[in-house]
Amino acid sequence: MNARDYYLHVQSVISQSHLVISNSLSFNEIDSHECYVRGTLTLINGWNLHIAEYVITAPILKRLKYRYQLQQNNGALISRWDNAPHRHDEREEVFPSQPMDIPRVLAEIIALF
Repeated sequence: MNARDYYLHVQSVISQSHLVISNSLSFNEIDSHECYVRGTLTLINGWNLHIAEYVITAPILKRLKYRYQLQQNNGALISRWDNAPHRHDEREEVFPSQPMDIPRVLAEIIALF
């Protein structure tokens, strides 16, 4: 998979999610196997999911750096996942977390509704 294919995959996952009503993602291709994906997904209840990923796609897919931050429409933090092995909630409490990607984050958000 090259970087453009990865971005198309991300767009496909987002477009298939019933949670997302709009998105403003940007794609910055560093080279054919390295990219940044950033932006915001607006969810059906008005929450926003801010996304930032630095990804290499070959020889194997790796998210070297990522952050997914879920916020209420007033900016209050609901949860944040990053490439540290934990996540934060609205009280800034820290909980163990597995490595995340956009599909996993969207699945976690469903549980929060």
